[in-house]
Amino acid sequence: PKMGDQDGRRCLDRILACVNEEFGNNVDVAGKDFNFYVSGHSLGGGLANLFSFRAAQLKSKGDESVKNLPEKITALTFAAPVVGNADYNEEYQVLEKEGVLRHIRVANAGDVVPTNDIIFPVSAILKGDTTQYTQNGVNLFLLPDEELVQEYGATKSCASQFTFKALENHLVPEYAKRVTLPVNKEKYQQTVEEIYTKEGPLCP
Repeated sequence: PKMGDQDGRRCLDRILACVNEEFGNNVDVAGKDFNFYVSGHSLGGGLANLFSFRAAQLKSKGDESVKNLPEKITALTFAAPVVGNADYNEEYQVLEKEGVLRHIRVANAGDVVPTNDIIFPVSAILKGDTTQYTQNGVNLFLLPDEELVQEYGATKSCASQFTFKALENHLVPEYAKRVTLPVNKEKYQQTVEEIYTKEGPLCP
């Protein structure tokens, strides 16, 4: 069902219950110190952002519904659209500082999907002020043939990323091409925690 099941639970809560059960009862997973990563591309990346935030929020509160999940939730997103405003990101950073939430956000230069301040004609069909939306997490900004740029947040406007290759730059093949550039190899030697101590809320 789209809105919930027989006991009135939302789909998000049903998914969390399934994941929590796997971590608690699956003999191949339970008690074996697994990590928990949530990933997605494009809309899936936006949903991964929201899902990770909710799971980490419940974990922070000691909610029984996520008691079996690892202590840290990590989102790894690709081409994810902006999903929250300044208030959302303030709460996001609280969870990051508590150590229960991490987000590595991969975006191609020239991809308009992960941007705000959406331009016409797309802006004509969107409700609300898109300038109010901001990105979160540590952004790995992939360039076509140079080393990636690593920066926390790094919200970019639609106009700044517009190109006639915008669709190509958004698709998985172009992401795969840039992710595997040899010039980025050294960057990938960092752990998520090392990245977070260099960028964003945990940066000294």
